[in-house]
Amino acid sequence: MVKVGVVGTGSIFQRMHLPSYPEVQDAQVVALADVSEKNLNMAKKLLQAAYEEKAKKLEDIDAEAAESARVAADSITTYASLDVMLDKEDVELLDICTPPKYHVDAIKAAERGIAVMVEKPMAFSYLEAEKIWQAVKDNHTFYQHNEQEVFDPLYYTSRKVIQGGALGELAFMSISFAHFGPESRRWFWDEEVSGGGSLVDMATHSITVAWFLAGFEKKIASVKSAAPIGISRRVPQRIIQGEFREFNVEDDAHLLLRFEGEHGDWITALLEGSWTERDSLPFFVQGTTGRLSIKEEATEKVLLLTDNFGYTRTIGLPRWAAFEMELSNAVACVKEGARSISNEDVGLGTTAAMGAAYLSEIKGRAAVTLEEFQDYAHTFSDGLELVKALIKGVKEGSGV
Repeated sequence: MVKVGVVGTGSIFQRMHLPSYPEVQDAQVVALADVSEKNLNMAKKLLQAAYEEKAKKLEDIDAEAAESARVAADSITTYASLDVMLDKEDVELLDICTPPKYHVDAIKAAERGIAVMVEKPMAFSYLEAEKIWQAVKDNHTFYQHNEQEVFDPLYYTSRKVIQGGALGELAFMSISFAHFGPESRRWFWDEEVSGGGSLVDMATHSITVAWFLAGFEKKIASVKSAAPIGISRRVPQRIIQGEFREFNVEDDAHLLLRFEGEHGDWITALLEGSWTERDSLPFFVQGTTGRLSIKEEATEKVLLLTDNFGYTRTIGLPRWAAFEMELSNAVACVKEGARSISNEDVGLGTTAAMGAAYLSEIKGRAAVTLEEFQDYAHTFSDGLELVKALIKGVKEGSGV
């Protein structure tokens, strides 16, 4: 079993990761760490219940596995400090589910030779993401950029269809992730903790999924904030955790990305990440010989493949949960000494693309290369200074 430690036991862990762990073969959560005693106690209680439920299901099928689940339920320890947890526990894989400001804890794991996976975004700012990337490289440790959509049945199947050649050469895609906003959690709206608004929270999905479909071997060549919405605040006052107030971060982001291959080929992507609901096509991929789209049927998404003559057929999707597959992939990679497909290079590239989108908005929605953004980022002494400059520039419309 791969011994897993978790830091950050709030909403993302309790709702998404926690229910998946009992179903992940060869993984056992041995320790939880959080500065919030309330979150810590609730998470332990829920995780124990999940392991117990797993044991009950296995009683008449596999007595040994049922006993292992019960042992796991009884063996969870809790800590108010990550440092203490790492000192006392023999953790092999650290699952970081804290707000972005604290994702730099990945460096502590890397320097101890502990495998690590970090919830998106990779870090609070591009400068911190670089430090994490460097620590992983220097210490030759495993890193997974936890972008669950890479493991989602829809996008996984779409990638297979694309790689199989059914669309010919890719030309264009539209990908949108959107909802009305996380008003119940104040830190999402605080750039000093989150690093940004809907671009960081939602468009990060769109960027990584588009890159996954285009092929991670391709380069993100340039990024442009897309008119008429661009990177903006569309609803400037909200009730956030019980208080009606203004905020600084953007609540909508529309951008264009250009991916380039080594043979001069390119793909254009229209991407959206919104807290004001969707303006763009949720999913559309156009190639030279066909296109992919989706339709909603009851509670499910159905993938459609249409050729250039208008014939459409439905493509079947596997029935697995994206978060469970994400965690399973990390555990399997750690056991096998393999690299994740969603690795530190993907995390850093996505973070740079988000930064370039902010800079594009500040520059009057001009196209910005990742190298231009990196040069701009390195003019700042720390990540907080960089983030504040980007958010202020977008809010005030100031030029650079």
